[in-house]
Amino acid sequence: MKGHIQKRGENSWRLTVFVGIDEATGKRRYAQKTVRGTKREAQTTLARFVTEVSSGLHTAPGSITLDELLTRWRELKVHQVSATTLEGYDFIIKRYIRDPLGRVRIDKLRAADLDRFYGQLLETGGHDGKPLSARTVRLAHVVLRQALAQARKWGMVVVNVAEDATPPRTRHTEIHPPSGDEVARILCAAMDYDPDFGVLLRLLAATGCRRGEALALRWRDIVLDTERGSGEILFSRSMASTAKGVLEKDTKTHQSRRVAIDVGTAAVLRDHRTRWEERAGEAAAKITDDSLLFSSSVDASTPWRPDVATNRFIRLCQDLGIEGVRLHDLRHYVATSLGAAGTPIATISTRLGHRDRATTLNVYSHSLPALDQQAADVIGGLLDESANINGRSDETAVR
Repeated sequence: MKGHIQKRGENSWRLTVFVGIDEATGKRRYAQKTVRGTKREAQTTLARFVTEVSSGLHTAPGSITLDELLTRWRELKVHQVSATTLEGYDFIIKRYIRDPLGRVRIDKLRAADLDRFYGQLLETGGHDGKPLSARTVRLAHVVLRQALAQARKWGMVVVNVAEDATPPRTRHTEIHPPSGDEVARILCAAMDYDPDFGVLLRLLAATGCRRGEALALRWRDIVLDTERGSGEILFSRSMASTAKGVLEKDTKTHQSRRVAIDVGTAAVLRDHRTRWEERAGEAAAKITDDSLLFSSSVDASTPWRPDVATNRFIRLCQDLGIEGVRLHDLRHYVATSLGAAGTPIATISTRLGHRDRATTLNVYSHSLPALDQQAADVIGGLLDESANINGRSDETAVR
């Protein structure tokens, strides 16, 4: 690797070291720095600079814009993330990043620029110039941080300036799950409205599974115990809505799990299969173990769209006059109800399909007062017991 010195002024020297060929443009790339001192000192610094460049401690300034980097980064992500995640990246880039920052060269981008950008999003980045949520701003930060980290790995920049930026903090929002009475009203109305939809809501309220996980269920995933009347469900896939239609993919954590179901839910599933078999038989079709539990076609081969299920739930709640309850809140209902009953966090976490217990604690720690009260009662009982024993001991000693 070669370098040379150029005199800039009195005791001022520009050091230039060849780095390589830019893959994007095919041009030669150089790393440069300016130093002050004698020519001999500049030569010494140049030798050290050449060594640093050879070791990858310095790179040439990036010659591409942020928009070009994001395009190349997205091409890499196509093979690394799910289609739904990729669509999320595309939305963030198109809606929030491309216009204000796309033309900026990545070597000219600074942490202060990103902080100013985040501030603008918070103030006017939302719909019709309204404030944008801190959570969405942090999503934009995640995209920028990952793209610039890849640029550093590719040798386009020396540092990832997004690492030094300060995205806004997100506040923990209290979870307000529906009451038991509200869930009961919703399930009863759903069964009257559409038994298939009622079964879906029963599964969500009984297992705490995610919407997409329930919609991806096939009959081979259901094991019903004829002797005990209960059963078990395997959650190993999920349905997601994309621009190209409904896509079957892995679960959110890329892990499968088995969840026990109660006698009542198992009975609902038995009736559900009987109803589907009768319906399919009338159309000369057949329900098999590979058939979907929830389908828009008579042979149970076409999955429901997750967004359609959500819209139906919204309309149902509106008809019932129930406000502020989302389809996802049935999952919160399961978690908080189990916690209030003293169910161990490990069991709740496994049932919900969280990656680890820390996720469950982080999401529901403020919504599980029963566990804290249970802990208080346990330690209080031990203290009272110890006090009684000590009191009896003192009394015996006096005697």
